[in-house]
Amino acid sequence: MTYSRSESIEMVNMCMIYNEETKEVLVEDKTDVAWKFGHTFPGGHVEKGESLYDAMVREVFEETGLTVKNLESCGTVEWFNEDPAYRRVGFLYRTSDFQGTLKQSDEGKNYWLPLKDLNEDNTAESFMKFLKIFTDPHTVDATSPVMNGSLTIIPKEDDED
Repeated sequence: MTYSRSESIEMVNMCMIYNEETKEVLVEDKTDVAWKFGHTFPGGHVEKGESLYDAMVREVFEETGLTVKNLESCGTVEWFNEDPAYRRVGFLYRTSDFQGTLKQSDEGKNYWLPLKDLNEDNTAESFMKFLKIFTDPHTVDATSPVMNGSLTIIPKEDDED
């Protein structure tokens, strides 16, 4: 019996941009989403033939007018869909290296907010689990068996010497 190890995959990304001077993060209140509205970070889809890094730089620029570099990979999120069968994989990045003038986007309002002000009530669906991946070095992945469903954190196991 043979089976295919390939599947349809949708690749997306998100970036936490941290301003070290003001101790704030750039949030976006997207209005064109299928999930609960609220604060989130800039991000979007990886285009065919585009590298993950280049896609993240492009998405941030398109949505905010800022140019980012020195992106640090934080982890991933995954959602699964049964019919049709496919998987959405989200690649999460963070950086404090940005330049440019913040602009507003057709996708939602952008502004700086203290990291401590983000909470379950004012953020998008599952965003606080995303935030844990961005900020906790022991949390690197989250998954959901349902497309756009609630995420479950997959903690990183500490290496034993």
